[in-house]
Amino acid sequence: MIGMYHKVLISLGSNMGNRKENINQAIQSIQLRLGGILAQSPLYQSPSWGYEDNSYFNNILCLSSSMQPLELMEILLQIELIQGRKRKQTEGYLARTIDIDIVLIEGLVIDHPKLKVPHPRMHLRRFVLKPAVDIAPDWIHELKFQSLSELLIQCKDDSKIKQVG
Repeated sequence: MIGMYHKVLISLGSNMGNRKENINQAIQSIQLRLGGILAQSPLYQSPSWGYEDNSYFNNILCLSSSMQPLELMEILLQIELIQGRKRKQTEGYLARTIDIDIVLIEGLVIDHPKLKVPHPRMHLRRFVLKPAVDIAPDWIHELKFQSLSELLIQCKDDSKIKQVG
């Protein structure tokens, strides 16, 4: 993958503090550290997933990157840490200032202990699929062999999400 550019879909979410500012700050950090932002979805509000807490603000970025996927993930984890993200050591979900995930990488499937691409639960989450469809409706999921638009139609997550920006 060195020297080859791939499109990468990245999800961002926040449900602590100034959620919109947290996401904007992460986007600025991504632009500074990685560059290559090709598209950005609108901002959406969605309920917490897997626990009761503040609602989330979510969006999706499409990047162009020639970095190795694990190197890219490491930079995203550094951005989370700088913004105060605390990772839970056990299973389950916690509130977070920022959550950044690699959702898809064009043409790649990765099964590594530190990174799974496509994200293993993206097709189950309306808060990921809806903003992804806004900027990449025809992108084919490398394991489901369906477009993101098709996955959104089939998604059984009935969470109410609304566009907020």
